[in-house]
Amino acid sequence: MTEVFKRLPADRLALVEAASGRRPLDLVVRNVRLVNVLTCEIYPADIGVYGERIAIVAAAGAHDLAAKAEIDGTGKWACPGYFDSHLHIESAMVTPANYAAGVLPFGTTTAVIDPHEIGNVMGLAGVRAMIEGSEGLPLRVYVAVPSCVPSVLGHETAGAFFGPEEIAEMLTWPRVISLAEVMDYIGVIGNDLRMRGIVDAALARGVNIQGHAPRLMGRELNAYIAAGIDNDHECRLGPEILEKLRLGLLPLVKLGSHGNHLPRLMPELLKAEHVDVALCTDDVEPADLLVNGHMDRVVRGVMAYGVPAARAIRWACYIGPQHYGLRDFGAIAPGFIADFQLLSSLDEVRTSDVFVGGHHIVADGRLKEAIADPLKPQNFANSVRTGTVAAADFAIAAPKGRATMNAIHLLPTRLTTLAQVTVEAADAGITPESLPEGACMLSVVPRHGQGGRPTAVPMLGLGLERGAIAHTVAHDCHNLLVAGRSGADMAAAVAALRRTGGGFVLVEDGAVIVEVPLPLAGLMSFEPCEAVGRQIEAFNAAALERGIRPETATPIVAMTGIALAVIPEVRITDKYPLFDVETQKPLPLFV
Repeated sequence: MTEVFKRLPADRLALVEAASGRRPLDLVVRNVRLVNVLTCEIYPADIGVYGERIAIVAAAGAHDLAAKAEIDGTGKWACPGYFDSHLHIESAMVTPANYAAGVLPFGTTTAVIDPHEIGNVMGLAGVRAMIEGSEGLPLRVYVAVPSCVPSVLGHETAGAFFGPEEIAEMLTWPRVISLAEVMDYIGVIGNDLRMRGIVDAALARGVNIQGHAPRLMGRELNAYIAAGIDNDHECRLGPEILEKLRLGLLPLVKLGSHGNHLPRLMPELLKAEHVDVALCTDDVEPADLLVNGHMDRVVRGVMAYGVPAARAIRWACYIGPQHYGLRDFGAIAPGFIADFQLLSSLDEVRTSDVFVGGHHIVADGRLKEAIADPLKPQNFANSVRTGTVAAADFAIAAPKGRATMNAIHLLPTRLTTLAQVTVEAADAGITPESLPEGACMLSVVPRHGQGGRPTAVPMLGLGLERGAIAHTVAHDCHNLLVAGRSGADMAAAVAALRRTGGGFVLVEDGAVIVEVPLPLAGLMSFEPCEAVGRQIEAFNAAALERGIRPETATPIVAMTGIALAVIPEVRITDKYPLFDVETQKPLPLFV
């Protein structure tokens, strides 16, 4: 018995003494209404903290809790800090430190990040930069190592390649707890050697494996789960989410800047009355974040379908960390890490105060101290390595006369279908200017130094009426994506991005109308969320004026996923102007 006692960590010895009243607490929050995520009850309580852990939780006024500091929680609700179970910091277009400053006031205290965006540009060095850039932040950042760089091998070119050896190395790095979203579900189901090796490396390490399989059902879904996949944040259909639950795959229900699938998912999900899911944001751009919030937005989203507040908060705080094996996170109970928040409104899910490891980080909705950024601009080179591009590079060779072409139709949901357009080819071939009304030219310009001419295909549905829009945020390989009604404007947009080191730009009549510089890998700014948010608001306003009006996203991200070769139905890559996702084969441009 004595030997066992000697093996107890010193912090646990002191924690036990504080819980039992033999040692003063560091902090007590009195008379708060506790949202208990373990029982889904809400009741008056006192919370005592010692060090970085919860020491005692008791009925309000039940014990005389002596503490070095006290907070009166009257009129407020206490719940754990939110746990974002899957996200990409790069989608917020800021560094990890600036991301932390943006999300902490909304109650998010822990995030599982997938740095596959920067991995596709900078390789292992990019993933390492995200780990180093998130070290020591008040936001706890855990890492899921990118599984699909590039997302589909052989059909697109990224700035790096990750195989089983690279995955095995990254799985040994600090704070790595998962293999990130396995997007090449076709490769997994077909037992592709590369994907089998990547998944096996994660299984050997004993980490969680994230899925990415929109609309996958039936025998193919069974095969995908049998391969070792643990969760999926890409459910799109009601029957799909229920089937995945029944087969043991944990849905990570998401709500972010790139669309809202809750209307299709929630009614079917709630047919399973006592089921648990986890919540995530996946992608949130800064202007959207500052207006609509972060994980609190997802909680409000599921509550709108009748999910009680305590249950929604359980999904947002407790299920995620338990799923990832972080057993001391996600609840306000003795021994749990003291990451919690006080809400000024439960109905509106509005955060007033945030505590991380028992430290008061956010007071009255504002950070108490600025967060230093470990990443410095001078340590990163310009990653936009394109050749000189001219207007003629966006013309499609064709004999003179009328022809019918295949085209990409960008739907309001940002999914795509195959369409046709009738065109008139002149001496220069089919140019952006020669396309019919309602169509523009879409092009991928290689930007990782791989060389080659841009690929080009007509596109319907973007709504662009004049000028050109271009960006290096082009999931997942992040080549340079440009669409326009004018070849000269498209070339000018490419030149502007080469100058700024990447980002977003809108050009008309050869002049830059608005731009959002993202010099870190062409994906992130070193500016705070507020500054980048203002730039994005200006960009969105200019895009709206020129006809870009997606229904499920903000204009700036309208076509950021159109080069992602794992999302149905047709896409463009740097290798193929028209690519069929289902068959994984190129399609002809001309009918």
